[in-house]
Amino acid sequence: MGHFAAAVLCIAAAGAGVYALCRHLSCARLPAIFGAAAWAFSEALLRPGAPPFEQAGSSILVPFALAGAFSRERRRWPFLALALSCVTLRWRLGAAEAPGTAALEALVLAVLAGLGAQRIWDGEGGAAFLIGAVAAVIAALTRSSAGAAVLIEAVPVASALALAALMSRETRARAGLVALVALFAVQRALEIGLGPSGGRSAVATAAEASLSRP
Repeated sequence: MGHFAAAVLCIAAAGAGVYALCRHLSCARLPAIFGAAAWAFSEALLRPGAPPFEQAGSSILVPFALAGAFSRERRRWPFLALALSCVTLRWRLGAAEAPGTAALEALVLAVLAGLGAQRIWDGEGGAAFLIGAVAAVIAALTRSSAGAAVLIEAVPVASALALAALMSRETRARAGLVALVALFAVQRALEIGLGPSGGRSAVATAAEASLSRP
Protein backbone atom coordinates (compact mmCIF):
# COMPACT_ATOMS: atom_id res chain seq x y z
CA MET A 1 0.00 0.00 0.00
CA GLY A 2 2.84 2.35 0.83
CA HIS A 3 4.49 1.80 -2.57
CA PHE A 4 1.16 2.41 -4.32
CA ALA A 5 0.73 5.70 -2.44
CA ALA A 6 4.31 6.66 -3.27
CA ALA A 7 3.69 5.97 -6.98
CA VAL A 8 0.55 8.13 -6.92
CA LEU A 9 2.41 10.95 -5.17
CA CYS A 10 5.30 10.76 -7.65
CA ILE A 11 2.94 10.95 -10.63
CA ALA A 12 1.02 13.83 -9.04
CA ALA A 13 4.25 15.69 -8.27
CA ALA A 14 5.48 15.17 -11.83
CA GLY A 15 2.25 16.55 -13.25
CA ALA A 16 2.31 19.52 -10.88
CA GLY A 17 5.88 20.29 -11.84
CA VAL A 18 5.16 20.42 -15.58
CA TYR A 19 1.97 22.39 -14.92
CA ALA A 20 4.02 25.01 -13.06
CA LEU A 21 6.64 24.96 -15.83
CA CYS A 22 4.03 25.49 -18.55
CA ARG A 23 2.46 28.32 -16.57
CA HIS A 24 5.94 29.85 -16.26
CA LEU A 25 6.17 29.61 -20.06
CA SER A 26 3.03 31.79 -20.32
CA CYS A 27 0.54 28.96 -20.96
CA ALA A 28 -3.07 29.35 -19.90
CA ARG A 29 -4.58 26.82 -17.50
CA LEU A 30 -5.98 24.37 -20.05
CA PRO A 31 -2.78 24.13 -22.14
CA ALA A 32 -0.76 23.81 -18.92
CA ILE A 33 -3.04 21.02 -17.66
CA PHE A 34 -2.68 19.30 -21.04
CA GLY A 35 1.12 19.43 -20.87
CA ALA A 36 1.08 18.19 -17.28
CA ALA A 37 -1.20 15.26 -18.19
CA ALA A 38 0.98 14.35 -21.18
CA TRP A 39 3.97 14.04 -18.85
CA ALA A 40 2.28 12.51 -15.79
CA PHE A 41 0.53 9.80 -17.83
CA SER A 42 3.44 9.07 -20.16
CA GLU A 43 4.77 5.53 -20.52
CA ALA A 44 8.08 6.65 -19.04
CA LEU A 45 6.41 7.46 -15.72
CA LEU A 46 3.57 4.95 -15.59
CA ARG A 47 5.58 1.92 -16.72
CA PRO A 48 9.28 2.64 -16.25
CA GLY A 49 11.38 0.09 -18.07
CA ALA A 50 8.45 -1.35 -20.03
CA PRO A 51 8.63 -1.34 -23.86
CA PRO A 52 6.75 1.76 -25.11
CA PHE A 53 4.80 2.29 -28.34
CA GLU A 54 8.04 2.85 -30.30
CA GLN A 55 7.84 6.60 -29.67
CA ALA A 56 8.18 9.05 -26.80
CA GLY A 57 4.45 9.69 -26.46
CA SER A 58 1.01 9.38 -27.99
CA SER A 59 0.86 10.22 -31.70
CA ILE A 60 -1.60 13.04 -31.10
CA LEU A 61 1.10 14.89 -29.15
CA VAL A 62 3.21 15.23 -32.32
CA PRO A 63 1.14 17.98 -34.02
CA PHE A 64 0.87 19.83 -30.71
CA ALA A 65 4.62 19.63 -30.21
CA LEU A 66 5.34 20.84 -33.75
CA ALA A 67 3.05 23.81 -33.20
CA GLY A 68 4.82 24.46 -29.90
CA ALA A 69 8.22 24.37 -31.57
CA PHE A 70 7.25 27.54 -33.46
CA SER A 71 5.89 29.29 -30.39
CA ARG A 72 6.77 32.93 -29.81
CA GLU A 73 7.90 32.06 -26.29
CA ARG A 74 11.66 32.64 -26.31
CA ARG A 75 12.20 30.39 -23.30
CA ARG A 76 11.30 27.38 -25.44
CA TRP A 77 14.83 27.20 -26.91
CA PRO A 78 16.34 24.95 -24.19
CA PHE A 79 13.56 22.43 -24.84
CA LEU A 80 14.18 22.56 -28.58
CA ALA A 81 17.86 21.89 -27.92
CA LEU A 82 16.94 18.94 -25.71
CA ALA A 83 14.56 17.65 -28.38
CA LEU A 84 17.34 17.81 -30.97
CA SER A 85 19.69 15.97 -28.63
CA CYS A 86 17.11 13.22 -28.05
CA VAL A 87 16.44 12.83 -31.77
CA THR A 88 20.17 12.67 -32.49
CA LEU A 89 20.77 10.07 -29.78
CA ARG A 90 17.83 7.95 -30.93
CA TRP A 91 19.10 8.12 -34.51
CA ARG A 92 22.66 7.14 -33.52
CA LEU A 93 21.84 4.38 -31.05
CA GLY A 94 18.40 3.21 -32.09
CA ALA A 95 15.24 3.40 -29.99
CA ALA A 96 15.76 0.00 -28.38
CA GLU A 97 19.33 0.84 -27.37
CA ALA A 98 18.60 4.18 -25.73
CA PRO A 99 15.99 3.49 -23.01
CA GLY A 100 17.56 6.04 -20.69
CA THR A 101 16.29 8.89 -22.86
CA ALA A 102 12.62 7.80 -22.67
CA ALA A 103 11.77 10.01 -19.70
CA LEU A 104 13.61 13.02 -21.14
CA GLU A 105 11.90 12.58 -24.53
CA ALA A 106 8.49 12.34 -22.86
CA LEU A 107 9.16 15.45 -20.77
CA VAL A 108 10.32 17.54 -23.73
CA LEU A 109 7.38 16.34 -25.84
CA ALA A 110 4.93 17.22 -23.07
CA VAL A 111 6.30 20.74 -22.61
CA LEU A 112 6.33 21.45 -26.36
CA ALA A 113 2.80 20.02 -26.62
CA GLY A 114 1.68 22.40 -23.89
CA LEU A 115 3.20 25.31 -25.82
CA GLY A 116 1.46 24.07 -28.96
CA ALA A 117 -1.88 23.91 -27.15
CA GLN A 118 -1.31 27.49 -26.06
CA ARG A 119 -0.77 28.55 -29.68
CA ILE A 120 -4.05 26.93 -30.67
CA TRP A 121 -5.70 28.63 -27.68
CA ASP A 122 -4.40 31.93 -29.09
CA GLY A 123 -5.80 31.15 -32.54
CA GLU A 124 -2.38 30.38 -34.03
CA GLY A 125 -0.37 27.34 -35.12
CA GLY A 126 -3.00 25.81 -37.40
CA ALA A 127 -0.62 25.10 -40.28
CA ALA A 128 2.05 23.53 -38.05
CA PHE A 129 -0.59 21.40 -36.32
CA LEU A 130 -1.93 20.11 -39.66
CA ILE A 131 1.56 19.27 -40.93
CA GLY A 132 2.40 17.47 -37.71
CA ALA A 133 -0.89 15.55 -37.79
CA VAL A 134 -0.29 14.38 -41.37
CA ALA A 135 3.23 13.23 -40.44
CA ALA A 136 1.90 11.41 -37.36
CA VAL A 137 -0.78 9.60 -39.37
CA ILE A 138 1.77 8.47 -41.98
CA ALA A 139 4.18 7.31 -39.27
CA ALA A 140 1.43 5.38 -37.47
CA LEU A 141 0.29 3.63 -40.65
CA THR A 142 3.80 2.65 -41.68
CA ARG A 143 4.94 1.46 -38.26
CA SER A 144 5.54 -2.29 -37.92
CA SER A 145 3.21 -2.94 -34.98
CA ALA A 146 0.16 -5.03 -34.21
CA GLY A 147 -3.07 -4.04 -35.95
CA ALA A 148 -4.78 -2.76 -32.81
CA ALA A 149 -1.78 -0.60 -31.90
CA VAL A 150 -1.72 0.93 -35.38
CA LEU A 151 -5.41 1.83 -35.12
CA ILE A 152 -4.97 3.34 -31.66
CA GLU A 153 -2.15 5.52 -32.96
CA ALA A 154 -3.63 6.42 -36.35
CA VAL A 155 -7.36 6.95 -35.76
CA PRO A 156 -7.21 9.60 -32.98
CA VAL A 157 -4.58 11.70 -34.74
CA ALA A 158 -6.50 11.38 -38.03
CA SER A 159 -9.60 12.60 -36.19
CA ALA A 160 -7.57 15.50 -34.81
CA LEU A 161 -6.40 16.30 -38.33
CA ALA A 162 -9.99 16.37 -39.59
CA LEU A 163 -11.17 18.55 -36.69
CA ALA A 164 -8.33 21.05 -37.10
CA ALA A 165 -8.87 21.24 -40.88
CA LEU A 166 -12.64 21.73 -40.70
CA MET A 167 -12.86 24.19 -37.81
CA SER A 168 -12.36 27.91 -38.13
CA ARG A 169 -9.55 29.60 -36.21
CA GLU A 170 -11.99 31.01 -33.66
CA THR A 171 -13.69 27.66 -33.06
CA ARG A 172 -10.37 25.82 -32.88
CA ALA A 173 -9.09 28.29 -30.30
CA ARG A 174 -11.65 27.28 -27.67
CA ALA A 175 -14.08 24.39 -28.26
CA GLY A 176 -11.71 22.85 -30.78
CA LEU A 177 -8.85 22.70 -28.27
CA VAL A 178 -11.13 21.04 -25.72
CA ALA A 179 -12.10 18.42 -28.33
CA LEU A 180 -8.45 17.81 -29.26
CA VAL A 181 -7.48 17.39 -25.61
CA ALA A 182 -10.37 14.93 -25.20
CA LEU A 183 -9.03 12.93 -28.16
CA PHE A 184 -5.66 12.73 -26.42
CA ALA A 185 -7.34 11.47 -23.24
CA VAL A 186 -9.17 8.74 -25.17
CA GLN A 187 -6.04 7.69 -27.04
CA ARG A 188 -3.92 7.58 -23.90
CA ALA A 189 -6.53 5.50 -22.09
CA LEU A 190 -6.57 3.01 -24.97
CA GLU A 191 -2.76 2.88 -25.04
CA ILE A 192 -2.64 2.14 -21.33
CA GLY A 193 -5.25 -0.60 -21.74
CA LEU A 194 -3.30 -2.15 -24.62
CA GLY A 195 0.03 -1.96 -22.82
CA PRO A 196 2.01 -4.75 -21.16
CA SER A 197 -0.16 -4.67 -18.04
CA GLY A 198 -3.14 -5.96 -20.04
CA GLY A 199 -5.54 -3.32 -18.78
CA ARG A 200 -4.39 -3.36 -15.13
CA SER A 201 -3.99 -0.12 -13.24
CA ALA A 202 -1.03 1.81 -14.61
CA VAL A 203 -0.36 3.27 -11.17
CA ALA A 204 -0.25 -0.23 -9.73
CA THR A 205 2.23 -1.20 -12.43
CA ALA A 206 4.39 1.78 -11.52
CA ALA A 207 4.27 0.73 -7.88
CA GLU A 208 5.33 -2.81 -8.80
CA ALA A 209 8.21 -1.38 -10.83
CA SER A 210 9.41 0.52 -7.77
CA LEU A 211 9.09 -2.64 -5.67
CA SER A 212 11.27 -4.61 -8.08
CA ARG A 213 14.13 -2.16 -7.78
CA PRO A 214 16.90 -2.92 -5.27
